[in-house]
Amino acid sequence: MGFHKRHIDNDQIISLYKAGGFNVINDLYTKGVDCIIAETGLATEVGFVFSNDKSNIISVLNKEKQVIKLIEYHLVSHIGKIV
Repeated sequence: MGFHKRHIDNDQIISLYKAGGFNVINDLYTKGVDCIIAETGLATEVGFVFSNDKSNIISVLNKEKQVIKLIEYHLVSHIGKIV
């Protein structure tokens, strides 16, 4: 039994979302982890969504909506910055 920390960066959020959707992101932040170290920006903002302790179905659906909005905003705001 150990302490499980996970480093999450912004690009990882985007690629995992594209590959598996919200459920993969949910698992990344909630399954088998004791501590999350998130990059400033998207990864931190998504982490704030998951830091809410509510776990009822309404809360889960709201989290999914919030995470998808954050990812879409991040993708749109960085389109012009890609070289």
